[in-house]
Amino acid sequence: MKVTLFDFQEDALAELHKKLAQARVFASADNPQAISFSAPTGSGKTIVMAALFEDIFFGTSELEAQPDAVILWISDMPELNEQTRLKIESKSDRIRVRQLMTVDSTYDVERLAGGSIYFMNTQKLGTDKLLTRKGDQRQHTIWEILTATAQAIPDRFYVVIDEAHRGMRTGKAAEKALTIMQKFLLGSAEDGLCRMPLVLGLSATPQRFESLLAGTDHTVYKVHVKADDVRESGLLKDRIVINYPAAARQAEMTLLGEAAARWQTMRKRWGAYCQAETEPEVRPILVVQVEDGNDKVLTKTNLGATLSTLESVLGRRLEEGEVAHTFNDIGDQVVDGRRVRHVEASRIEEDPKINVVLFKMSLSTGWDCPRAEVMMSFRPAQDHTYIAQLLGRMVRAPLARRIEKDAALNDVHLYLPRYDRETVEAIVKDLQNTEDVPPTTIGTGRELITIEQRASW
Repeated sequence: MKVTLFDFQEDALAELHKKLAQARVFASADNPQAISFSAPTGSGKTIVMAALFEDIFFGTSELEAQPDAVILWISDMPELNEQTRLKIESKSDRIRVRQLMTVDSTYDVERLAGGSIYFMNTQKLGTDKLLTRKGDQRQHTIWEILTATAQAIPDRFYVVIDEAHRGMRTGKAAEKALTIMQKFLLGSAEDGLCRMPLVLGLSATPQRFESLLAGTDHTVYKVHVKADDVRESGLLKDRIVINYPAAARQAEMTLLGEAAARWQTMRKRWGAYCQAETEPEVRPILVVQVEDGNDKVLTKTNLGATLSTLESVLGRRLEEGEVAHTFNDIGDQVVDGRRVRHVEASRIEEDPKINVVLFKMSLSTGWDCPRAEVMMSFRPAQDHTYIAQLLGRMVRAPLARRIEKDAALNDVHLYLPRYDRETVEAIVKDLQNTEDVPPTTIGTGRELITIEQRASW
């Protein structure tokens, strides 16, 4: 690995080695094995899994090498898969780019090739999708491909179900994803899919995955990371500071100006710290959540006024490429003569040109951007659940450790012009009751409340 694991990550990896060594001896469709790996949001589950994949392919003293192993990573969001693929590519020094493959609608082989990590999302697995049907252009359904792989190499075929994000989704989409996930555990005779011999479930809470195993004859192994270990590591920022109007009708652009000023302060503090400590440069991002639009307008939020307010605080014109958006299915936009380029959420963190990101809802899933220091939301107060989910993605520390010399660099700032004290308290309640948010401290600057991770194990 290109990075050094924290002690708690090393401990989790060692435990995964032990469980895998036991499980793969017995793995088969008739004797399925399942490992539940749970850790709080922000604990670096993907990093641990990348290290585990290296050890599967190349071996360790505890784990015999399987260079022809096949790993299948499944989630219900394409962007989550892309995030994971990029992270494995950037953090592993032994897994090659050619080994990382995305299963698209044209994929058609007899079985998956050894020595590869495949990424697949559940949207492509519906009965109306090309992957699940034979035709003139397809000789094998995806279910037949997976069954052939499982039967050929049951001890070397690892199906990883990434469902830690499922709490962010509700309704028919979530129900459909859950049904498809269950097929990997239970098999599906009508699809020609056998039970997957060896499954690893990743979740912020173990119940998420383990509930899928209830009533089955799987042998289940459990590996859990404690929330306290994650917080003590310094991987997460210490505080979330919420700012909302003192007066009910305070102008939105006024609060945006305050958010921009705070963002500039954070940029200066990070610049001074990184220079003094000869650390890699940290470039804080301001994320601005705008309202939905309709058939006539992209968003009800005045984007022109938003960018003008930012320029007023900056004292300069926004530069080309400095502002990006993540609006789905829409390319670059021109706002009052300024080009606002479209960027996938997974690409934000590594693009040093991006300083400001405009988005609607997409950043609450499939996004990991430790550079996000300040957020402004134009959305109405009834969206407080989404705010809580988004904060769970914003508390990663940019340098993956607590900053001791400047405590302000351990904070996240949130600006909510459409909220009052009552609705801010609703966010606090959400943070106290959702597994998607790691343990941290939240407050308005006047009152700070410690949010403990919900008891999960």
